[in-house]
Amino acid sequence: MSVGRHIRRALSGAALVLLVALPATAQSQVPLQVQESTFGYQTDIYGQRVPVASGTLVNPGDAPVLSVMLQVSAYDAADTLIGEGFGYLVDACGAGLLPDYALPPGHVQSFSAPLELFEADAAVERLEVQAVGEAGPADALPARALADGLTQISDQEVVEARWESADALRYAIGCPRDLASDWRWRRLSGGSADVAIDNPDAARVTPELRERLSLSDPLIFASSRLLFAPGGTRLVYQDRVNRFYTAAADGRFQRQIHGGLNAQMLQQVQWLEGDRFIARYFGAYGDPVLYFTADADGRAISPSPLSSPPSVILPGASVDGRRVVIGGSFSTEAGEDVSGYYLNVVSNGFFELLFESALPGLNYPAPVPVVDPAEDRVVRVYVVRPVDGQARLQCFQRDTRTLVDLAPLPLSLSEGDRSGMWLSPDGATLAISATGVRGGLWLARLSALPSC
Repeated sequence: MSVGRHIRRALSGAALVLLVALPATAQSQVPLQVQESTFGYQTDIYGQRVPVASGTLVNPGDAPVLSVMLQVSAYDAADTLIGEGFGYLVDACGAGLLPDYALPPGHVQSFSAPLELFEADAAVERLEVQAVGEAGPADALPARALADGLTQISDQEVVEARWESADALRYAIGCPRDLASDWRWRRLSGGSADVAIDNPDAARVTPELRERLSLSDPLIFASSRLLFAPGGTRLVYQDRVNRFYTAAADGRFQRQIHGGLNAQMLQQVQWLEGDRFIARYFGAYGDPVLYFTADADGRAISPSPLSSPPSVILPGASVDGRRVVIGGSFSTEAGEDVSGYYLNVVSNGFFELLFESALPGLNYPAPVPVVDPAEDRVVRVYVVRPVDGQARLQCFQRDTRTLVDLAPLPLSLSEGDRSGMWLSPDGATLAISATGVRGGLWLARLSALPSC
């Protein structure tokens, strides 16, 4: 369990896990396979430590499963029953799923089960988890047909992706509120399969580093958004009053970039090229988004986020951090307020309406502006927005002022979900991710889509 969710493990010895399933008592019941299970303590909303069993299970069949039921029994070293509990399916952030959730075939989903221990000081040595659900009809799942040129890589909650090269991609599975050091990473490359890899940051977050950054307090650390730069020599974080810093990877040579942000909530830091990044601040769904761009050496590229025009959508930055595409209603040269996508050149104040549009919420991916290096200007912008209730990938061609529809996307985003979009270094492929119960990772091969 992650520090970002304020969970403190209390394992007694090497907890053993017995993977079992309830026998089917009716033809419609489906036994589910438990992949892993762990005992620990979780702090509830009242500040009390609650014993909890958590883990993952998988639907081994070829049909959706509804009404999943979980029962957990806890045993001590003498194999004596010392606790019991009933569980439920949860998302990557630990929130319970709705009762009508359908578990897709082959899908892995997390669960949580609060336990009642018969004695307060009982030492749990082994968990026995039983899981069963009801077989559902095929139409219990929404249609997920993919357009030509789109490939699904994962059906898990993908929170971030990073291109290593034109044909190699690392991506992370987890909760957007957690620190990157708590995410589970995988790697996809043209010459090998999609495989799990060690979290590149987990071992680097040491007690010594946290102390040097004044992040020893668990709550301050959980809200720090501590993140290592892809180059490996620097990191970024915010302190207890939300001042934004960069530092060496070992915590030395700290440099403050912006202060006065104590009333703002840092939600995301996205790396661009050359250890440059964009930081995004927002509160609840529908709040305006503040942002700034800088590099890991502590050099600000844009003004303070308090000085830049706020965005209704997640702002998307060019790889050099000098151009940011935002959404909102702003006054044009004609004196009218126009809702749409705007180009904000943060290094010189240039501001231009790209195209008029109703705007998606914060759950949609940030736009991806593409700069022609020869002309040193944005020539096109990839966006994802809903059109007649369908999420669609589109491309705005700046020279012709044309919005080209590329493909429908299989996104089903609730207000609490997050998604992202990343262009490969050769400009040939977009990686599109989403969290939530229908989250995943998809690759869009641009040569197979309409030309932009």
